[in-house]
Order: sequence, then C-alpha cells, then structure tokens
Amino acid sequence: MLESLVIGSIAAGELYLAAKLPWWIGWFFAWCGVSTAVAALAYLLQRPSLLLKHRAAQVVLWPYVAFARAVAAAAQRGGLLERQEVVPGLWVGAWPRRGAPGFAQLDLTAEMPRRGEAARYRCIPMLDGAAPRPEAYREAVTQAVAWRREGLDVLVHCAYGHGRSVAVVVGVLLAEGIADDLPSAQAMVQRVRPRARMSPAQRSFLSRNLAQLRG
Repeated sequence: MLESLVIGSIAAGELYLAAKLPWWIGWFFAWCGVSTAVAALAYLLQRPSLLLKHRAAQVVLWPYVAFARAVAAAAQRGGLLERQEVVPGLWVGAWPRRGAPGFAQLDLTAEMPRRGEAARYRCIPMLDGAAPRPEAYREAVTQAVAWRREGLDVLVHCAYGHGRSVAVVVGVLLAEGIADDLPSAQAMVQRVRPRARMSPAQRSFLSRNLAQLRG
C-alpha cells in the first residue's frame, strides 16, 4: 500500500504539471503521469501483470520503464555487480542489460524488458519491494530448483539484485536443504552480495512461509 501511495503521488504531480504547462511540453508529462498511474495501480491491486513486458505495454509505459532502466544501469555503472554466485550453480543478480548467455534466466521483474539471450528463460513477475504473491513465489522457487536438477547454472534476477531475487534465492536454499533456517540463508546471500537487503514486507512473507519453504 505504501508503494502505491508514493507512486500515485508522483503520478498526480506529473498530471498536475501536464495541466499547467503548454501543450507542446505538457503532453510528455501527461504520458509520464499515465504510465506512473498504471504502476501505482499495479501496486495497489498487487497485479504485476499490469506491467508485463509485451511491446504494447512497453510503449504505453515507456516513461516509467525508461526511468527504471536508467536507474538500474546507473547503479551498475556505479559499482553494483550484475550477478554473483551464492552456491555452485545458483546466482543472484540485477537486470542483465546484455542478456544471460549460458544461464537459465529466471526474471522476476515486472517493469524491465528482456535483453539478449539465455540458455533458458522464464519471467515470473513480482513487484519491487512488495511481498510476492504466494503462488508466484512457489512457482519461482520450483522453477529454479527444477533447472538446477537439470544441471543448469541458474540466474535469479530482479532490477537491482537486492529484494525480489534475494527472496527467491533464499527460498531455493531452504527448499534444497542447503540452509537450515532463514537467517543462515540470508547470510549466505549477503556474504557474496553485501548490499542485498529485502524489504520488511518480503522478510515478513518469508517468515510466515518458512515451514512450507523448508518442506
């Protein structure tokens, strides 16, 4: 809900500017306001599908998507490593701007376009900072475990490799019995990616679902 209020406030500000500015620049702020409002609605309804990556959505939501891409790219240029190996064959990371060749790529972003190629690819969209939907989370963990059983190197990524991807990698570590509990699973990720920090909503979700994950 908090994310929806923040993003909705930004959308309202953009639409206000669109109404006040001359039409030849106001149209751009109107476009920004509409795209941001769709993102706010996605958070309000907990529907990441509203931000899916098909081309029509990428056109309509271009201002929001372009901002997300620019922030992710700037973070990587500023020293954020694109991916790191947590245990052999299991990687956690940020949006791979040039694809993930050689990896089975599990893409958790709802807002970022797919780039490049991968050995396998699947998108199970989740919202940044929000608790994942239980069915989507189970599906993501199950897919990662299945790929690992095939002997594939698995890259689980979101936009920055701090929240959504960490939550799923923690689930994989617990599901496979590599980690005994939630703190030890988190510590394994943070040893290789110290800046990884799940949101309170994501940590709460994992705590509530710990028994199922260990099963």
